[in-house]
Amino acid sequence: MPRRPNNNNEINRQLIVLNVAEKPSVARALAEVFSQCSGSVEKPMRRTAAQIFTAENVQFPSVFTQGNCNRNARANESTAPHIMITTSIRGHLSSTEFGAAYGWKSVPPSALFDAPIETGYKPDMEPLEQMLRTESRNVDALILWLDCDREGEAIAHEVREVCIRGNPRLNNGLSDPRANPNNHIYRAKFSTVLPGEIKQALRSLGRVNENFVDAVHARSELDFRVGAAFTRFQTLRLQKKFQGLRTGSNDSSSSVVSYGPCQFPTLGFVVERWARIETFVPEDFWFLEMKLELNEGRGGHMNGDGNVNEQSRSRTVHMTWKRVRLYDRLMTMVLYESCLDAGEAVVTSLSGRPKNKWRPIPLATVELQKRASKYLRIGSEQLMKAAEELYNSGLISYPRTETEIFRPEFEHLQLIQSFQGVNGQFGEYATKLLTNNNFLNPRKGQNDDSAHPPITPCKAVDPQSIQDHVQRGVYTLVVKHYLACCSRDAIGKETEIITKISSE
Repeated sequence: MPRRPNNNNEINRQLIVLNVAEKPSVARALAEVFSQCSGSVEKPMRRTAAQIFTAENVQFPSVFTQGNCNRNARANESTAPHIMITTSIRGHLSSTEFGAAYGWKSVPPSALFDAPIETGYKPDMEPLEQMLRTESRNVDALILWLDCDREGEAIAHEVREVCIRGNPRLNNGLSDPRANPNNHIYRAKFSTVLPGEIKQALRSLGRVNENFVDAVHARSELDFRVGAAFTRFQTLRLQKKFQGLRTGSNDSSSSVVSYGPCQFPTLGFVVERWARIETFVPEDFWFLEMKLELNEGRGGHMNGDGNVNEQSRSRTVHMTWKRVRLYDRLMTMVLYESCLDAGEAVVTSLSGRPKNKWRPIPLATVELQKRASKYLRIGSEQLMKAAEELYNSGLISYPRTETEIFRPEFEHLQLIQSFQGVNGQFGEYATKLLTNNNFLNPRKGQNDDSAHPPITPCKAVDPQSIQDHVQRGVYTLVVKHYLACCSRDAIGKETEIITKISSE
């Protein structure tokens, strides 16, 4: 059962809640939502190992009445004031290592499969760990705003452990939160930092998913043990055979030949592609090309003197040869000469039919990479770096997702309305989309990782205000794709012309 207040003083005073996000950008977005709640009072920002935001009198259902993952928020539910302290970390806090007794030359690689694993904090993470312990010391509850995937659940567990060490009262004096299901540690479920979704998450707080935590720990331990053992095995073995890998050190160095459960399958794809390229034998071919110049009438524009300059408008249609290609140059030239001798082409068939182009499904990472390569001419690494920067700036949602389905509660109209204030094509198209029943809920794709939403814009801005040209292009691509998802299918007409010249 959720914990109830112990006395009247606890009922009357504001509950102090520590909110921890996975990234600084998310913490800033959360703090902005908290400060904009009706009646809330924003306090000056502090900075230690990370930025710390404070907002008082933030109204939502008391955290002590929540914690049931199946709980549905009720619109008329009574609220309580909270002091919301918000900060962030940077991914995983802790790291794992083997003890000093299990050095490279101390034990054989096979010993690492059973060796004890030590968990600690690297020097760059120690200030964050100390900050969490300090900030949690006097709070009544902890809300974890980590990414809603398995990895985020494992990071939430790490934050939870640190905060319990700083304030055992969060877990009623116990060290293991699993031993006390009625602790004061809550999990927020959200997929974007839009105000409506954050407020909904505050009304439906759950708990850390222990099964996800165990799954990540099991996978991490397997990766760590297998990767370390095979890295040492192949490095030590290859150093005996290749002079360039030998070092004077008794420990690991830059000459390590690493092994990873993910690296090797990827390397296999690279080698397979390389082998296909190396064994490919190019072969010359020839083809005939026919083009039609279509005169689409006359048009004009008015010049500065008020006169209209008329000019004909034409369009080139490229026709496809039925044979496609020939690998015999002489035969191709014979057919080409016969077409020239014929002098004219005869239209043997003309048919047309309506053709619809379906609007795209919501954007996932793989499709974003394909479209960025096609339209922006950038590689995956450059794309994801730009997308991460846009995410950290709060302009787009998390860019690493397999989800192609929007949740029913996603507020499309509110997001599209925000683009009406943007000058240019985005504002004009958003206005058209919201008139004459042009808006349609996006189609559903096949994939859903149940952790993150499809990649969408989170904030409406003029693309020209984004200084980096790659980020500007990626943001424009994401916005156009999202608006296209909410549009009607394109309706057109396909015309097929079959012509004959000589025998072709």
